[in-house]
Amino acid sequence: MPANQYHFEDHWSVPFPIDDVFAVLAEPEKFPVWWQGVYLSTTTIGENRIDAVARGWLPYKLRFRIETIRREKPTLIEFKANGDFRTDSSRWILTPVGLGTHVTLDWNPIVEKPVIRLFSPVLKPLFEWNHHWTMRRGERQIAEYMRHRL
Repeated sequence: MPANQYHFEDHWSVPFPIDDVFAVLAEPEKFPVWWQGVYLSTTTIGENRIDAVARGWLPYKLRFRIETIRREKPTLIEFKANGDFRTDSSRWILTPVGLGTHVTLDWNPIVEKPVIRLFSPVLKPLFEWNHHWTMRRGERQIAEYMRHRL
């Protein structure tokens, strides 16, 4: 695997019904509303496409386009991305667990941002830690957002 290629499988436990969690994840244009400090902005480009600017704990921003390519309500949202990183196919997979939802993000970015591409051979563990930092925020913040929304 090239140094600038990553594979992440993240797991969230969201204490809300699967249909409600799906509805939130199916609107990536609203990610900045609840995934604060990570998704800085989104712009709707067309049906099923947004441009986004995001960041992690490390002091750089990522600019990318997300295109939703398949939705199977309420269990799957498949998307691809292009920009500072690219993916051919990544997915949000949702499974009901009791009254809540288990969410898996299966994400396979190839990072094109020059500084990350350059330093990935040496700093890949740091960049992976940065990703996990953003995902911990996402898990916590989606639950907070849904608690206030419902």
